[in-house]
Amino acid sequence: MSELHPLADRYLDLIYDGPTAELRARKDLEDELAAQLTAGNHVCIRGFWRIGKTTMLKGVLQRACERSGGAAIFLDLRDPDRDDGLPQSIEAVVERLTKKVTEFLARVGATELKADPKAPLEVLGELAAPIFIGLDEVLSLFSLGPEKMVTLLDALLTTPKNVRVGLIAHRHRDVDALFETAIVQRPGMASAFVPPISDDELVTLVNTPALAEGVKFSDEALGAIAEISGNRPWEALSFCYLAAKRLPKGFTGEVGPDAIEALVSLDALAEVEEGQALIDNALRTLVTAMSPAEKTLCELLAVGGEGEVPEDAIAALEVAGLVSATPEGYQLSGAFFAGIVEGVAQGAIKVAVE
Repeated sequence: MSELHPLADRYLDLIYDGPTAELRARKDLEDELAAQLTAGNHVCIRGFWRIGKTTMLKGVLQRACERSGGAAIFLDLRDPDRDDGLPQSIEAVVERLTKKVTEFLARVGATELKADPKAPLEVLGELAAPIFIGLDEVLSLFSLGPEKMVTLLDALLTTPKNVRVGLIAHRHRDVDALFETAIVQRPGMASAFVPPISDDELVTLVNTPALAEGVKFSDEALGAIAEISGNRPWEALSFCYLAAKRLPKGFTGEVGPDAIEALVSLDALAEVEEGQALIDNALRTLVTAMSPAEKTLCELLAVGGEGEVPEDAIAALEVAGLVSATPEGYQLSGAFFAGIVEGVAQGAIKVAVE
């Protein structure tokens, strides 16, 4: 039996399994992208790590099916047989997609149809209903090399009229330009960045599980969570889990801001797996995902420095929700992320670039 407060277990489930339907945020964007799918467009969901892209894609597929009476197939493109998850050949990826299509045909009772091992999506054109394909972790295809990656993406996005694809393209400095030309600028492609959640959505995400256990985060505590996380849900849930983990097992009542503010210590965070994951994700975003101009902008904002930064770098981080405009200029969104950036900029945090 767990020795943790049961609220900590609830938050942990949300961190690893994703939010339930009632807690899913950004419903308007889900509807907008689902409408694009049902109108005959492919959809690309963009963003940095841990912003909620997979949850968004699954929600979009569900809404598209509800709107159209269609069905969906979901595939994580990472190789499940490898520790690094990196596919080693086009053939291996297509083989896994063929298996998914075959399983789908059996599920809908269309066993007389057979998927072509070289073009498995073509057979879905024999069905009357709209079919939506969800492809997660497209970034992993970069292991194939740029030329083969583009070839495979073109094949995956060349579909029968009743088949439309929703895919996830992580922001990453080594692949952003390829994604832009091979996916985002492709005719018939709608794309969107996943933004942080609203304040009202944050309240629901935090307090719905809390109230089920007789606990409530005060308005001041919610404000502290918003300030530290920048309203990025995975970060918010991680800090909520760490706060709940410190509660006495039988605790009921209100949690104040001190419980959140006490967590802002890199040394303390590094002692627990979920805290280290927060640190690792922030560093990975800053050091390996951002372009040099974006990283420079973040470091300048963190330390109050001055320098020239291209407008497109500012715009890209604004749409990603990592930078926000203020009457005085721009600031980093989320005190935790800002603290990580400051540590890197000042040399207090040493990182190696892989």
